[in-house]
Amino acid sequence: MTRGATLQRTLPHAVLLTFLVCALLPLASVGVFGFTNVRDGFTIEPVLALLASDTAVRPILNTVVLTLLTVLVGYALVIPSLVWMHLRAPRALPIAETASLLPYVIPAIALVGGVNLVLRPLAPGFFVSLFSLVPFYVLITLPFMFRTIDSGLRSLDLRTLMRASESLGSGAIRTFCAVVLPNLWPAILSGALLVIMMASGELVMAQLMLHRTFPTLLIELGQSQVRLAAALSFLSILGSWALIGLLLWIGRRRTTIDSTPFAL
Repeated sequence: MTRGATLQRTLPHAVLLTFLVCALLPLASVGVFGFTNVRDGFTIEPVLALLASDTAVRPILNTVVLTLLTVLVGYALVIPSLVWMHLRAPRALPIAETASLLPYVIPAIALVGGVNLVLRPLAPGFFVSLFSLVPFYVLITLPFMFRTIDSGLRSLDLRTLMRASESLGSGAIRTFCAVVLPNLWPAILSGALLVIMMASGELVMAQLMLHRTFPTLLIELGQSQVRLAAALSFLSILGSWALIGLLLWIGRRRTTIDSTPFAL
């Protein structure tokens, strides 16, 4: 075997190993720092004590509720709108795609400041509640939801599916629920993963609206209890990886079930 062939075989493995070391070494360092101290060595008792208190439980639950509502409300708005535009108004798709990029153009601090200034006097009770963050989260995650669902719809022959379902006697709502949504399942999972990662890590809007979420908890702990903040960050990264694996497993399992032929 020539020297060039050997280099060609070992170079990809060396690059992959270097990437894994650079990615995992900082994570391992954060874990070691967060779960050790000078007096007790390796211990998880401070983390368990924190997670058992209302100081940590409430912000974590707030983040979970906000993330789930963002996914549900966002898809309830985006999916029917995109299906209607693909079927009835395809010329509006470029305009909608451009409009979906506005959250990238408008800074979060300007968005929250402007809405607060204009709308808070009209509905002060709503802006005091935690649910006031949901419209903002839907807005900042709109580009991810729009593009994943739009790509999923473009990969389908939507008009043919609708006509075939209607020819079998199904109405528009039944066709949407029984035909369109199952075919959009991979796109929904992909978009939901991106939305969850972004909504669960959003900090600026929660701080400006004076609501306590998991990111704001990390900031508070980082000012006084650095090791606890590092431990929670480590656990959140592992949780994110576990969620990614779970969603990929669900998507693969559903695809396998849908593609399994029925024996007569």
